[in-house]
Amino acid sequence: MPQKPLVLVAAAAAKNNGIGVNNDLPWRLRKELAYFTRVTRTLLGSSDEKLGDVPRMNACIMGRATWESIPPKHRPLDGRFNIVLTSNPHLLAKENPPFSITQPSMQAALRHIDQLNAAGAMRIDRVFVVGGSSIYEEALRVEDRHIQVLLTRVQLDDAERCDKFFPEIDPQKFSLQPHARLEQVAGFDVPCGVQSENGISYRFLLYEKNAV
Repeated sequence: MPQKPLVLVAAAAAKNNGIGVNNDLPWRLRKELAYFTRVTRTLLGSSDEKLGDVPRMNACIMGRATWESIPPKHRPLDGRFNIVLTSNPHLLAKENPPFSITQPSMQAALRHIDQLNAAGAMRIDRVFVVGGSSIYEEALRVEDRHIQVLLTRVQLDDAERCDKFFPEIDPQKFSLQPHARLEQVAGFDVPCGVQSENGISYRFLLYEKNAV
């Protein structure tokens, strides 16, 4: 089975790439959050959540702080295989949430996904990286996968208060894609152009790593 692309999903302030403040989001954008949920849950090709008797879902890779920032009632991310990158292998032992594991690194997580698919224990369709800052940075350094970045660019007036940031996207390595390509990667129709919610404007964008 060919290796799957690594898809980074983030909402970042246009002014400074801010993505968080005090371990929380700097904005309340219900429609943008719904977009995140739909993107990370959409199964391409078929919506069947089982392949025979084997569970089928996408994986979401995140850091410990991102995991802990999710309200307990929404943890784990429903309908997705949650992988938390942490040096503490017992982090999830107390909660023991379904379809959730820890791994020590990005490469270890990717190897585990490949092993699950090869063994037929479950079918992981797409692999998403959902934060935080250092996890995005680690994902962008992965050399053996095609990398896509689904970035919501947010016009935030007080972006200076952000204390967590999305890495700069290298224009020599990544190219902004047309909206039709974004919809192809997302797997559904995505609103085009500037959106507005709670007085905040934002746009849905896709960057892809250039072929070598």
